Amino acid sequence: MGGPVGKRKVNSKSKQGTKPTKRPARRKFNARHIDQVWEDVRKPPREVHVPGVKGPQGTTAGAELDEDTPGFGKHYCIACARYFQNAEALATHDATKPHKRQVKMLMTTARPHNQRDAEAAAGMGAPDNGPKLRSASIPVAMQT
Repeated sequence: MGGPVGKRKVNSKSKQGTKPTKRPARRKFNARHIDQVWEDVRKPPREVHVPGVKGPQGTTAGAELDEDTPGFGKHYCIACARYFQNAEALATHDATKPHKRQVKMLMTTARPHNQRDAEAAAGMGAPDNGPKLRSASIPVAMQT
């Protein structure tokens, strides 16, 4: 079938370039979502990430000089929500096309939908506890 009998194919093209799909699936849940990044870009940089002291809000990188993040969490790209080993790698990243596309998209698009919007659309908005009780609006002097 397709070749001499008794010979096997070596370095078959069908197996090259295949990687397990677990890593990209995991990365999707570890990264910050686009609505969080959209808000981070509009905040002052010191409010989002203080180099060497704490990671960005909403992540687990809260320890001082976090050993689990590249470069101990000192070099962070707010628009891409990524850490880098050193300042040179961050500067190189800033010049890349994917980074520029991400920044342009974040600056020109309207606010993306978030969890609160999804809950409101499903009719699960803020709880309505009814009108306030009358006793709460009466001044303290009149309650005696």
